[in-house]
Amino acid sequence: MPAPPQARRLRGRSLALSLAVGALLAASLAVGWQFAGAPSAPSELAGPWSWLPMLVFGAACAVAGLLWGRLERHAQLRQATQNQQALAELTEGWIWRSDTQHRVVSWRPPPGAPATAWTEQLPTGQLLHTHFEVADPLPSPGALLARLDAQAMIPALRVLRHGTPPSHWRLRALPQYDVRGQFAGYVGTIVPVDAEEQRRLDQSVLQRLWGELDMPVVILRPRGADASGPDWDVQALSPDAARLLGAKSQQKDWQLVQQALPGDVQVSLRKLPEGESRVAGAWKIDLLPLSCEGEPLGRLLLLRPAQDPAAETAVSAADQDSFVYSVSHDLRAPLRVVDGFARILKEDYGRFLDRIGNDHLDRVLAASARMNSMIDALLALSRLQSQPLARKPVDLSQLASYIVEDLRSQAPERQACITIEPGLVVHGDPTLLRIAMENLLGNAWKYSGQCEQTVIEFRSEQQAEHGRVFVVADQGAGFDMRFADRLFGVFQRLHSPKDFQGTGVGLASVRRILRRHGGDIWAESEVGKGARFYFTLG
Repeated sequence: MPAPPQARRLRGRSLALSLAVGALLAASLAVGWQFAGAPSAPSELAGPWSWLPMLVFGAACAVAGLLWGRLERHAQLRQATQNQQALAELTEGWIWRSDTQHRVVSWRPPPGAPATAWTEQLPTGQLLHTHFEVADPLPSPGALLARLDAQAMIPALRVLRHGTPPSHWRLRALPQYDVRGQFAGYVGTIVPVDAEEQRRLDQSVLQRLWGELDMPVVILRPRGADASGPDWDVQALSPDAARLLGAKSQQKDWQLVQQALPGDVQVSLRKLPEGESRVAGAWKIDLLPLSCEGEPLGRLLLLRPAQDPAAETAVSAADQDSFVYSVSHDLRAPLRVVDGFARILKEDYGRFLDRIGNDHLDRVLAASARMNSMIDALLALSRLQSQPLARKPVDLSQLASYIVEDLRSQAPERQACITIEPGLVVHGDPTLLRIAMENLLGNAWKYSGQCEQTVIEFRSEQQAEHGRVFVVADQGAGFDMRFADRLFGVFQRLHSPKDFQGTGVGLASVRRILRRHGGDIWAESEVGKGARFYFTLG
């Protein structure tokens, strides 16, 4: 294999330097020759002077050769060190070394490992076999020590690392020998295999279930490195998807493949954000992101027959009544017992308890009241699902004005600047839309409570992707967008109850109401700079 350019440059420099040193040595000896009064002409060389030129030339060559060889060895050593460092950077796993007693003298996490891999307690300076044992197929105490004592190569070996919880690894090792041929320890790699085996299991399950899917499913993969780009290729189709697409199922370009989908599905897909669902004609569309360890990999498209509207709104009156009865009686009964006995204990025996004991009772009573409020909120949320829609023209601007008047009357001392765009009329259920507006404006009012002046705005705007969009904006506490996916979940809160009271059901109710109207809701925010809630109505 030809030497790399850097090695060739080093060799050229070492040879030039050696020749220069040899020439300098020869010149020095020639000068010394003259000062020693040696014969000036070759014919005058006789006796002891006859061998001196050969000696000078030989010494110069020997010194030049020694210098060149030394510099060559330094260049080779430097190159070998660089190669070793490059291999260590490319190795996917921990690299370890041990001494003759199998004590770990070096333990290096792989490149790109998280910071915890460098800061966790490593077995450096300890016996390797006290941290790991052979686990193929079952743990075998002492088996790893026996293999290490054999001083032979250890191929891929499954080992169990002791810890909480224990973890499985794959260990490889090569024996090392010193210049005298004596055993000097091991160098090896060790890789965790739990995550790899889980991925293999997931892949096996997917392959097994793929042919059993009773709906069209399409796996999409980005054509380039950007998973948010416009160009996608079809990675896989379920059997139902292949039948739905017909001849187009043989294509890979998603732009061509989706031309075989129903027209209303095509239109909805162009406007459907990743991670959202939408009903298009006879189909319900889900476009889900695919990722691994935070890295986006592609998209999963699900097509399911849409439910009949009458069936969707009727979660069976009997089932609904059963749920309401269960929550209101089966859950409230033990809660009333806890609250009742805690109050009796507080009233009758509170004087016998110290301050800490009374504080514990106050915490029990507060938790009981909070649980009671959560049950009320859960019941209200369940009713939203079954309550039929009564669509009428609804003036959202007027609704917002009524809600703001109520908020002002509850805290007349607050300085508030509230702007409401007039004439925002929609077609929907007045009762449900009032609940949605009360939650949105109430949140804006609540989370602006710690500001010197409350600033709230309700307006509409036109967006190319969503059309007409309504906005409720404030300049209050805001939230971290990293946790935005939790915002509309039931009982999910991004602020401490000590700072802002609430049950964590309000925004979940808003989302359910808007989706029943054929719309949706999303939010943008920054901590300390307020929040903006955008929503649409079908």
